[in-house]
Amino acid sequence: MAAKDWPLCVLNIEDPDELIAAYRKIYLDEYVRAEVRDWDGRRVLFRAMNFNHAFSESSDYRLAAGIHDVEFSLLRAQRIYWIKLALVAQDVRIEVLAQQRRDDRGRMRRRRTLVVLENRYVVVLEPCSTEGFEFQFITAFVADKSYMDRIRRGAAVVERRG
Repeated sequence: MAAKDWPLCVLNIEDPDELIAAYRKIYLDEYVRAEVRDWDGRRVLFRAMNFNHAFSESSDYRLAAGIHDVEFSLLRAQRIYWIKLALVAQDVRIEVLAQQRRDDRGRMRRRRTLVVLENRYVVVLEPCSTEGFEFQFITAFVADKSYMDRIRRGAAVVERRG
């Protein structure tokens, strides 16, 4: 299945609070409570607290400096299953980028960013110190061309898949 054909998770729930709760349940069931591995069998840790960051966004990412002012992004939530699809890298072209970024406390953090080329889908992971896990999930999103260029600056391609 090509990335452009990946299905959206569209929930027909009108109440905003119920909609967020339903997507949170999917995240908890499919990622936090499940064993998730990448294409090489490496375990990826998903924390419940990452839901808010992963499924929110900035109204202006160019100037927001990582601050998310849109509490819930339906665009990101509807792609909730794409995270696993990107991790298994089946029938898609992926670039794995290694980069270092400053966290909110000014410390340098190593990041591993998976970029699904067919649909500009980005999954951000960090090396994980929790025993039994190789990486920790940070966030995932669809990026426009200028943001893709920004991600690639200062990053090294360490692996290509597909």
